[in-house]
Amino acid sequence: MAGRYALGIDIGTTNVKACILDTKNNRVVASGSQEHPLFHPKPGYAEQEGDNYWKAVVSSIKQCFCQGNFAEDVAAVGLSGLVGVMLPISADGKPLRPGMIWMDARSEEECQEIRDRVGEATINYINGNRVAPWFIEPKALWMKKHEPDLFEKTHKLLSPSGYCTYRMCREFTINTGDAGLFYPYEYQKEAWNPDVAERIGIPMDKYAKIYRSHEVVGQVTAQAAEETGLKKGTLVVAGGTDISSAALGCGVIKAGQAYYSMGTGSNLGIMIPTEQRVEEYRILKWPHVLPGLTMFDGPMAFTGVSLRWFRDMFADQERLIADRSNLNIFDLLTQQAAKIKPGADGLLYLPYMGNTLSPNWNSQAKGVFFGFRLSTTRAHMIRALVEGVAFDLYSNVKIAKDAGVRVEELTLNGGPTKSRFWNQITANVTNLPLNVTDVLEAAPLGDAILAAVGAGHYSRPIDPVDSLVNIVGTVKPDPQIHEMYEEFFAIWRRIYFNLLDEMKDHHELLYKYNFE
Repeated sequence: MAGRYALGIDIGTTNVKACILDTKNNRVVASGSQEHPLFHPKPGYAEQEGDNYWKAVVSSIKQCFCQGNFAEDVAAVGLSGLVGVMLPISADGKPLRPGMIWMDARSEEECQEIRDRVGEATINYINGNRVAPWFIEPKALWMKKHEPDLFEKTHKLLSPSGYCTYRMCREFTINTGDAGLFYPYEYQKEAWNPDVAERIGIPMDKYAKIYRSHEVVGQVTAQAAEETGLKKGTLVVAGGTDISSAALGCGVIKAGQAYYSMGTGSNLGIMIPTEQRVEEYRILKWPHVLPGLTMFDGPMAFTGVSLRWFRDMFADQERLIADRSNLNIFDLLTQQAAKIKPGADGLLYLPYMGNTLSPNWNSQAKGVFFGFRLSTTRAHMIRALVEGVAFDLYSNVKIAKDAGVRVEELTLNGGPTKSRFWNQITANVTNLPLNVTDVLEAAPLGDAILAAVGAGHYSRPIDPVDSLVNIVGTVKPDPQIHEMYEEFFAIWRRIYFNLLDEMKDHHELLYKYNFE
């Protein structure tokens, strides 16, 4: 059993994070991170370059190796990544175009084609999910229609982690979690359904071979070793989705457990047995990295990024203070918002700065502030941003409960969940206790655990979790504040539904006049 260390790497929407796990002492001994760009070439478009993923992966690995002499003793590596990305790869392993990522909304027409050819009920039953631009096949059909030469040259459709796994070991693979975002994947059988692929219009040979997350798919090549600093022959496992790896990394490993993960977007993930059928498709289903578990998952767009938008557009003064005083700019912003009482004096925010995912699935949705008055300040806007994101989460919590899925508490993960202010608002809005762990970055830790299983250091992914993950606090909701939020939540939902026609017409004008 060569090497005591395992390397985990998670490719997020805006940055890559990596960590090295010492499997003898069950502790993280090094970490690294690197941002990568996101492009919006037209209204509704959202793209990223496959090679930018890889460059960020390489940088994050090298940052880890700068913190100690680990490279020669890394036994295995595992990668996870953002989901809902259509990344076409040629036979010689090169990206043919930028990947259309989960927030890309150009393929509504192709969604209707899939409904007509296959039927949404069939997709629901086979794949467990709905038809929406967030998934892979609508984007692939858009490419087939508008870029037919590129479609014909496509050898495999890979995820970001699948592409970077290929760069590690030169094997075209996909893990069960990423496969769950492809409609021909039968989530209760862990297999492709060729009939669904044929009816959609995607040749079956464009899909990669499926592996479970902890399974070894190859070894680091000489070229990848030279680029990353890893030793040639280091084992490479299949990895997982960013969300399912994060669930493992923060200790959500049993049916009935749930978590809330926040980054650029956010996810409510509730664990259910794979054999359990939940007839609710506003919330998605895809495989956990643990066989036998499915994640009943509500993805939400433009959540953490809402506060980042405010920072970029309106926080020049706070940026100067943060730079001069070595402070966190987000702390400076939320300190202002904390001075405003719960409810933001009636100011409401719909966090739909490009579209909305679960539960509305509306690519034409728009961000809205409602309730401005002469007394409204920047601090009110900041508080309303955080409360609006929590309302979006609460809408999914209510739907899950109505579907018969038990949600009693949430385990937290992700950058914004490090904020006590943000967490208290989330607890008060949802009326759920929130468990805070001592894990800094859950997804790369989950990947490192999977890699360690592939190398034989652990028999099962759940084996080291108790020693790696500790609950260090619980944020409890205030029932009285929740009652107030419940009333404003009802208005918040009505605002969205009352503006549907206006959002649609507004969206059409954006295209007509090419506003970006």
